[in-house]
Amino acid sequence: MESLLDLRKRLVSDGQLSDSDIDQLRERLLHDDDGMTMEKGNLLFELKETASASHLSPKFADLFVDGICELLLADVDSPGEIDDDEAKWVRAKIQAKGFIDKYDKKLIKELRRRSINFPDILNYKNEVTRKFESTLYFTRFLTLLAVFGSLFAAIALFVKGSVIVVDGMVDFFAHLASPDYEHLLETFVSSVDVFLFAMVLIIFGVGIYELFISKIDPVEKKTDSRPAWMQVSNVDDLKASLGKVILMVLIVTFFKHSIEVTYGNVNDLLKLGVGIVLIAGALYITNKSHHH
Repeated sequence: MESLLDLRKRLVSDGQLSDSDIDQLRERLLHDDDGMTMEKGNLLFELKETASASHLSPKFADLFVDGICELLLADVDSPGEIDDDEAKWVRAKIQAKGFIDKYDKKLIKELRRRSINFPDILNYKNEVTRKFESTLYFTRFLTLLAVFGSLFAAIALFVKGSVIVVDGMVDFFAHLASPDYEHLLETFVSSVDVFLFAMVLIIFGVGIYELFISKIDPVEKKTDSRPAWMQVSNVDDLKASLGKVILMVLIVTFFKHSIEVTYGNVNDLLKLGVGIVLIAGALYITNKSHHH
């Protein structure tokens, strides 16, 4: 009997597969005692790629589909199913040329219809879809505008806060004999307010980078040794981190205004007390939510 190697050489020598050639192939591949083997499957894929499309018999499509389906679904190890190794083999054969042709489409359609299972790896996408998805995925780098914008704004706020601190120190040494402690307190509290908002921007920038671009994991640090505010795995984590810092900004702002207000009657003190109770409640709820 003619070996598969000799059969392949004879069939691809002229790049043509006639109806009679297909009939011989069907008899040799599907009806002999060995049945379909991986070697025969590789031969079918090779014939599909090497034979001239204009000289390829229409019968080849049926032979190709029937042969590969029998190879994958009629084996002893996983009858009726496509196991992982078989799915990877088919995927590699289809992906080798970079696009899916009409024979591959018909094969995938029949495998989906005949098999008990259909692995996700065989849901092959055409070239246009893959290029569109690659472009769509590349648009995540647009978030770098938000990252750099947040970091630049944070730098500006840190500089502004530092200027406020320097002004407060200059004022303190200028009036060292009789310093105005209330004015100094207002000045330094204002700087804390600015610094806290700069921290919000840094957390936002770092969180956006980790969510959309890449995890920040320097060589000298382990993932579990990073500070808690850097451990952002989803949008909820980012919102939680931002919420805590924003709450601190609001508390500092309330404290700053409570210093500036003149308390002339009992109602003013009552309003201050209500504000303090509300802040305490907000801190309590935030702490409980963090532990939960």
